[in-house]
Amino acid sequence: MNTTVLEEIIAFLFGRKYYANVINRKGTDELSLSCFIFKSKEEAMAHKKSLEDNRSFMYIETVSFRSRKDY
Repeated sequence: MNTTVLEEIIAFLFGRKYYANVINRKGTDELSLSCFIFKSKEEAMAHKKSLEDNRSFMYIETVSFRSRKDY
């Protein structure tokens, strides 16, 4: 069976895997989700690395989720 067909079946059943960064700003108690959704973990980690240079963020975490919607 072709791997792309198998990947499409898995995507239909479970959804496609996406990544996003959760951010906590210094001086606040609330967490917010970055406005970017990434298709690969490498892209999300590169975005996280660029945010780590900003001193206004206390906490940055990359999370993964699945969605049947294609972003």
